Amino acid sequence: MSVYIDRSFLLRVSPKLSKFTQKKEDLYNFRCPLCGDSQKNKTKARAYVYRKGNDYFYMCHNCGASHSFYNFLNKIDARLTKEYQLERFKNGATGNTPAPSFTEVKQKPVFRERIQLESIDKLPEEHFAKSYIRSRRIPEDFHSQLYFAPDFKKFVEGLGVSKEGLKEMDQRLIIPFFDKEKKLIAIQGRALGESKIRYITIKVQDNVPKFYGLDRIDEEKPIYVVEGPIDSMFLENAVATADSNLESITQIFDRSKVVLIFDNEPRNKEIVNKIDHAIENHFAVVIWPEMMENIKDINDMILNGFSPDEIQDIISKNTFVNLRAKMEFINWKKV
Repeated sequence: MSVYIDRSFLLRVSPKLSKFTQKKEDLYNFRCPLCGDSQKNKTKARAYVYRKGNDYFYMCHNCGASHSFYNFLNKIDARLTKEYQLERFKNGATGNTPAPSFTEVKQKPVFRERIQLESIDKLPEEHFAKSYIRSRRIPEDFHSQLYFAPDFKKFVEGLGVSKEGLKEMDQRLIIPFFDKEKKLIAIQGRALGESKIRYITIKVQDNVPKFYGLDRIDEEKPIYVVEGPIDSMFLENAVATADSNLESITQIFDRSKVVLIFDNEPRNKEIVNKIDHAIENHFAVVIWPEMMENIKDINDMILNGFSPDEIQDIISKNTFVNLRAKMEFINWKKV
């Protein structure tokens, strides 16, 4: 009964919530009325009301605010809150649902709660992790979404995840993976010091597939699929699989919506075989032109002077499917 009351009062206050939509049962999304949400992009909506147990709670992925539904409602509409309080107490008196305490809930959204590290944009200008980010020319928009872990093993243990073989004091760049509802599903650690393993990807939730960038995807547009998360940061509407099995993206999206962008390695038998397999399975694929010789991937293009717009144009002009893809592929491969 308490969930029904919370839901009904949320719908009553919804006209005051910009971009209010229902994502799925008991999950609602809108622009944060407390911080104003993103000031750069007025279409972004990063506030959520979600169900936990028999109650609704509020959280914002922009400012980090987290409240019980009562406290959230009280900040938006004090008059309506009085009606809500009477309704909840009345229901609690029946004995079916305990009356809520109406105290502030300190539970934070997953992103803020679990990534307890310094973000790259907050590091000193001379910090070596920030220097590494600059050396890769990663767009500044992503600097607040990347983190520095001075001890990767300790960080992983803090997530409650067990992973054998991790070394003490292994300094790494942390790239968090979120699902469509912006819940943390995996993290990738990129070595910043001396390490034989450059990338370590660890799932935080075992029951969901790990793809980077799902929280940024517009399913009404073509979805570009690459291997590395950093490559995806230079493309519009892109996700990364964090391995060479790009076809695995069909766990999330229909193949008709995606374009697979493999690394430009015509002498790599594994890559060549995977592209061949993707073409046979009727995926749209990018076959790199001759002008890309000696350039391996998207980030390599950036480092060689290509702009994101130029890269997007090259991709658009070299995306093929079925017979045309097969013909271009035969000319491209070197094995």
